[in-house]
Amino acid sequence: MNTPALVALKSQCRGVSLGIMAADQGHLRLAARQTAAWGCKILHFDVMDGVFVPAMTAGPANVKALNNGQLRDVHLMINAPFTHVASYVAAGADMITVHAEASDAGAAITAIRTAADTADRPVLAGLALMPGTSLPQVADLLGLSPDLILILSLDPRSNTPPDITTACDRVAELRRIAPHAVLAFDGGVTLETLPEIAAAAPDMIVSGSAVFGAKNPQSAFETMTRAC
Repeated sequence: MNTPALVALKSQCRGVSLGIMAADQGHLRLAARQTAAWGCKILHFDVMDGVFVPAMTAGPANVKALNNGQLRDVHLMINAPFTHVASYVAAGADMITVHAEASDAGAAITAIRTAADTADRPVLAGLALMPGTSLPQVADLLGLSPDLILILSLDPRSNTPPDITTACDRVAELRRIAPHAVLAFDGGVTLETLPEIAAAAPDMIVSGSAVFGAKNPQSAFETMTRAC
């Protein structure tokens, strides 16, 4: 149900969701504070378990520690997200996105909403789609009306390059199918690909390494923000 608080939270989900795990791992809290000074309003946490995808990254403790007044956008690239989502709500996540390719994605979306009700605060329940997952395959999950849909241009389980154009086409298709969802674009977002992605008009653009790996990270972030 789109309560006033949930609608208000959705309205804040605009612009760049900055991938904080791409910052210097030894100084994440400092990096978060610096990004706030740049005007960054959303931090994106890529959570990987080394099973669903090869890499391993953050957990609920990282999300809790980086409580800096910014929205915390948690992308769970893990097996069995149902068993973990409540811990991320407790850690302060404002958005939690699970993968359609996870076996318990539907139960996880429901669990996010249940945990948010218990916490008495809005939390967006999101659904992420790998490039190889067709929309008919996930019709039942889309029927749950996810608050956020994360469109990936690449598959983090492999080394295939991003397909920006196809992912941009998917943004337009999902805008028709799920008009009330926040649409986010993730994967291959660089200053070079930004014009094409921005033209597709997702609500949020996720980028980490293209910002923190730039010679001037603040300038790169500001350029992306202007494009959004």
